[in-house]
Amino acid sequence: MSETGENDLEKTYRPEPIEQKWYQVWSERGCFKLSPHLDDKKDRKTFSVVMPPPNVTGKLHMGHALNNTCQDILVRYKRMQGFEVLWIPGCDHAGIATQSVVEKKLMQEQKQTRQELGREKFLEHVWHWKNEYGSNIVEQLKKLGVSCNWDYFTFTMDPSANKAVRRAFVELYRQGLIYRAERIIHWDPQLQSAISDAEVEFKEVKGKFYHLKYKVEDSEEYLVVATTRPETLFGDTAVAVHPLDERYSHLIGKRVKLPLTDRTIPIIFDEHVDRELGTGCLKVTPGHDFNDFEIGKRHQLPIITILTKSGKFNQHADLIEGLNPQQARPKVIAALEEVGSLLEIKDHVMLVGHGERSGGVVEPMVSLQWFLNVGEMASTAVRAVEKKKMRFIPETWQNTYFSWLRQPKDWCLSRQLWWGHRIPVFNCESCQFQWAAESDPTDCPQCKSHHVKQDEDVLDTWFSSALWPMTTLGWPDATLMKQKHYDRFYPNQVLTTGHDIIFFWVARMMMMCTHFAGGQIPFKDVYIHAIVRDKLGRKMSKSLNNGIDPLEMIEKYGCDAVRFTLAAGAGLSRNFNLDPLKIESYRNFMNKIWNAFRFVKPFMDSVSEGDVSKLNLNELGIQEKWILAELNDVIESVTKSIEEYRFDDACKSLYAFVYDSFCSWFLELSKGILYKTEGREKQIRAAVLKYVFSDILKLLHPFSPFLSEELWSQLHPSLLISEVFPKMNKDFKKFKEEKTRLNEMIEMVTQVRNLRASLNLAPKIPIRIQVNAKTHPTAKFFFDNQYNLFHLARIKRAKVRSLSKTDRPRKTIISPLSFGEVFLFLEGVVDIQKEILRNERQLTRLDQELRAVQQKLGNPSFTDRAPEEVVAEVREKAELLIHQKSVVEDSLARLKD
Repeated sequence: MSETGENDLEKTYRPEPIEQKWYQVWSERGCFKLSPHLDDKKDRKTFSVVMPPPNVTGKLHMGHALNNTCQDILVRYKRMQGFEVLWIPGCDHAGIATQSVVEKKLMQEQKQTRQELGREKFLEHVWHWKNEYGSNIVEQLKKLGVSCNWDYFTFTMDPSANKAVRRAFVELYRQGLIYRAERIIHWDPQLQSAISDAEVEFKEVKGKFYHLKYKVEDSEEYLVVATTRPETLFGDTAVAVHPLDERYSHLIGKRVKLPLTDRTIPIIFDEHVDRELGTGCLKVTPGHDFNDFEIGKRHQLPIITILTKSGKFNQHADLIEGLNPQQARPKVIAALEEVGSLLEIKDHVMLVGHGERSGGVVEPMVSLQWFLNVGEMASTAVRAVEKKKMRFIPETWQNTYFSWLRQPKDWCLSRQLWWGHRIPVFNCESCQFQWAAESDPTDCPQCKSHHVKQDEDVLDTWFSSALWPMTTLGWPDATLMKQKHYDRFYPNQVLTTGHDIIFFWVARMMMMCTHFAGGQIPFKDVYIHAIVRDKLGRKMSKSLNNGIDPLEMIEKYGCDAVRFTLAAGAGLSRNFNLDPLKIESYRNFMNKIWNAFRFVKPFMDSVSEGDVSKLNLNELGIQEKWILAELNDVIESVTKSIEEYRFDDACKSLYAFVYDSFCSWFLELSKGILYKTEGREKQIRAAVLKYVFSDILKLLHPFSPFLSEELWSQLHPSLLISEVFPKMNKDFKKFKEEKTRLNEMIEMVTQVRNLRASLNLAPKIPIRIQVNAKTHPTAKFFFDNQYNLFHLARIKRAKVRSLSKTDRPRKTIISPLSFGEVFLFLEGVVDIQKEILRNERQLTRLDQELRAVQQKLGNPSFTDRAPEEVVAEVREKAELLIHQKSVVEDSLARLKD
């Protein structure tokens, strides 16, 4: 290598081969694993986090990428701080999604349904599919650079996980908290299974409001009810009105005739009814509406189920028996019209629930299911957050958590699927005894009969996920718990997830894990990251075709650029609008770092590790002291920001330091020393460059691990992933004066460049300036450092004065500075007459704008009626225009002198 900057690094950073190389190196050298002999290191601090397990059917999307980037930043940062770090990866069996995929594959390839194949054979097909395709999401995660401990990888259907699920179920069953009952649930007719609230997507659908007449028995009076689903009237068992609605108080104890049937149903009074909505009358269908089901319970109404499991009407709706709702509605409308019970039809846009996996309309339906009474567990989970044992970041998300847990509903556990954890409840066909067991029994414990049958249903996928922080550490197997160091890593320090599953996953883990861990919460912090949307703020969806594939972005721009972009957008806001152009700009940032390294590497190669670690502060010049003080500030800022989960602020600080302080200024200031001098001054500058660049790479590593590790390997023999994260240096705090002076120079040079630009002066044209400084130390500094002014701003002559209002040169333009002002002389560089005309035109425009604003402020109808913040904004604009006018007038006066 030569000192002209030539070296063996490519001119452009090519991420792909570097990413492949370093992930393999980290894996082969066990960088993600725990330290050997961990039991002997009791005093070592631990940091643990579980990866929210992606579905085995999943493909990496931007939500995964953001979540895992945030986790990996924390994990790499803590590892570099000397913590014993355990990041546990895993995968969810995704009951509905996986079964659907395999069923479709079976039909396409063998023209068979799962029912035709049988449960045992079908499950063999599912396991075969899982073993063949289930690792896809894992390989995609590795492309993102995740540094999790793959030795701990857990699949929710692994034997150890299955043991945990069965232990939890059996204990809850024996405690009387799990029971079987007929309740209303979301039923997916296509899957023919109950599904959770999380698996229902509500879509806007153009529908209609049908106003129906229900005639009061033994009266000419009738009640009008409005419904979007007239075909469900066959399941009506009452009409409800509000008890304080005087319009209907005379109807207490009365009944109405149900159209198209020979039944009458009671008029009941219930506070759920909204008197202001429509006519104030509500048809009550307890078997097919969640609110109506609750009304029915309060009034002990009969429940009539009018739909079959396949979503078709049954014998209780004889007029439309065998039809689905879409087929039945026109027939019911025609019949109602014929008997005079249809009053009017109005267009209406409504939200209709659809199965997330099947895409079909979901039906509320009363069904015999297994439930978990979560009342006491929910109260415990609420208290844990109220008492600050667990906190949400941002804190406002605790309200979403509380909204569900303070009014919890019993959890429907059962699913009518074959793929999943089969409910460990057994029934004796001889004596009808029922019990739950952790292992499959061979006979009935009561009558010893061998005619034992297990419940057909499987558990909701969220049940196994609710135990995740414990399951992944071996619970409830004591031997496995010891092997996995349960006592060192439970509870986890943090959980990172999205706000959309706070009450489906976070709340359930808080309930279940706290219950089974003797009151110990599963994690201390819950960081809720933003939801990634497209650049217009829209949800990414197939219908909009606006999805951004992280794998494609990684291939195009590199993993480091993608990660840095996601981290830079990972603030405390609800949403993160992602534009691929942002990724491109951060790719350019990675190239900037690469090229800066290519420039300084030949000089850093001549510096030994000892020279860097033992910088003699007494030998440092002002520029070295300035960059070290700035480095100190960015170390403090990045550290504080990561600790507070403000990854966006950390990226902002790091970007500004690298791009501006280091590349734009310190490297520029170093060129004269590196190229034109020899001896000790050059050695010191090279040592400082190596010191600063090494810390830059350490700071960058949690965000962009591949580039930082590659460049580190060019400087040091060790692995960066195992290095110590930078700490503030107390000695560098002493350089406050040097930092102030250099920043003043940077400010001044920047303003001079801006003045040049305002005059369209080419950078090569030499200029004359005058600097008026407020203090003598500042003035002296500029006088002593005129060489750098000439070099950085192409200044051929500079006057430096202490600030004096009378010492303002003529025929100049001015720029205010935090420490004074700078004047640029116009004679010889611009046409002064043209500059006068430009300023006069600007002054005319400012005058017009100011008059309009002042007229507005002089109008009482505006100042008295407009919102306070609007009036304040207009006043602020007036003050700004007055200041701008003053500056232009001052410039004109000096130009005309």
